[in-house]
Amino acid sequence: MAKRDFRLATLESFAGGLNLRADQFDLAENESPDMMNVSVDPRGGIAMRNGIDRRNSTALSADVKGIWGFHTDSGTNQLMVNYGTAVAHSASGDFTAFTNITARTAGSRVYGVTFNNVAYGVSYDKVSFKWDGSTDADLGTTIDGSSGNMPKAQYIAAWNNFVWVGNIETEKFRLRWSNLNDAEKWSASDYVDIDKGEHGDYITGLVPHGDRLVVFKNNSAYAVFGFDSDSFQVVQLSNSVGSVALSSPVSTPYGVFTWHGHQGVYLYDGERFHWVFNKLQPAIDDGRISFTNPPQLAWSNNRLYVSVDWTASGAATVRRTLVYDPSLGESGAWTTTDIDAGPLYAYRPPNSTPIAVGGCVTNTGSVIQMDADDTRVTDRYLDSNDPVEAHINSHFTTTWVTTKNPIVKKRWGKARMVTLARSAITLGVSVYRDFDKAQAYKTFDVVIAGRDSTSAWGTAEWDNNEVGSPELALWAADAEATVTDIKRLPTIGTAQAVSMRIDGPKLTNDTWEVNALAFTYLPRRLR
Repeated sequence: MAKRDFRLATLESFAGGLNLRADQFDLAENESPDMMNVSVDPRGGIAMRNGIDRRNSTALSADVKGIWGFHTDSGTNQLMVNYGTAVAHSASGDFTAFTNITARTAGSRVYGVTFNNVAYGVSYDKVSFKWDGSTDADLGTTIDGSSGNMPKAQYIAAWNNFVWVGNIETEKFRLRWSNLNDAEKWSASDYVDIDKGEHGDYITGLVPHGDRLVVFKNNSAYAVFGFDSDSFQVVQLSNSVGSVALSSPVSTPYGVFTWHGHQGVYLYDGERFHWVFNKLQPAIDDGRISFTNPPQLAWSNNRLYVSVDWTASGAATVRRTLVYDPSLGESGAWTTTDIDAGPLYAYRPPNSTPIAVGGCVTNTGSVIQMDADDTRVTDRYLDSNDPVEAHINSHFTTTWVTTKNPIVKKRWGKARMVTLARSAITLGVSVYRDFDKAQAYKTFDVVIAGRDSTSAWGTAEWDNNEVGSPELALWAADAEATVTDIKRLPTIGTAQAVSMRIDGPKLTNDTWEVNALAFTYLPRRLR
């Protein structure tokens, strides 16, 4: 009898990211139906995400509602927040509250900008304020061209040498602009009403984007073009896509990202709006994503961060942060994390690396920094004013491997896993078969030996052991992160299709990465 050779099915890229579509056959080979706390490498590998770290060692007394930055050309860089009724600033660690401005309404959100080396803040129902790095003060509300004023409004932006405010307290559809290069002078005639009265809608966001200021309402979007009060004109961009109030649409090199209604994220590329949330839409449809608190957006490190209310089956509602990388594939790739973040902001000090920051919800009063340290392998929040290192539970599940024959049974041999590990780790593996995810068919551990060496390039030496003899050479071991392991896994067994879930280390705080999976199989005849 002729020997029948095993065939090979490989998964060499996971760059498709998360796809929650229910149809088992709707997933591409590089997509996953379930992943948590992992990131996708541009080359296609899956790795545990970086840990987050708290900025303030002393917790604020209430949840942070708004975050923005203050930067001056003299080198002052501060992160600004509002919480409870207070507004505060931080140069590096803990926050210091302002003492001279009017208290905010508890639970309201402040939006702010820096203009001519002064930070300005608005919060809709309270007078606007300013901060120059040493003094905080209220602004007046007179709109007659006199100094020291700013309208009460919900949104603020700096664009084209003007400061703009939208959603005025008494005219929620109104957009106003300041005098040229003066944020504290406003003329009564310098305003435009954005489709006043249409569906009772109102302004929900302002985003400077290149040669235009993008103005959002709940169900529509507009662009302001021009150079001064005589040339400003408003053009409608969409009458069907807008932005959820207080969700903070963001400008990026790809265009403007916005969260619209109960449909998720759209991208305005300068010409039209594209829906980029189709892979995660089932999470909205089945109620996992809810809208008691608005989604929040921020752009940092060439990725979009989106925090949402998330309710898992039978669990309490928590905050989760989704991450979208538009550079992966034709439609980009989504991943999910359990990072506790409400409001988000991309903190960008001049000539420095941007840092995504967030205000915690469960960990009240904590401001966290994401992707600020690529060596951090734990999450550090605040608990009773003490730093707590939280283990990162991470996992990734492959699509169903059918070898393009979903109804033919195969005898699956020993799979191979291509991994990277900086230290000795144990990965948990669960194998599912025949499109049944209710219970794992087989489970086992994969032990990966870490790479370690006391030698480093240019420092470790050897010689001929003779006294006084000069060193003959320098040597070093391979760098930890460049050593690849190919692990041979146990035999899987007989099945029409198989899927594999890989869990990160449960007992140790170590990073892990999987770059490829190879499945050997022997097809049976179809009878």
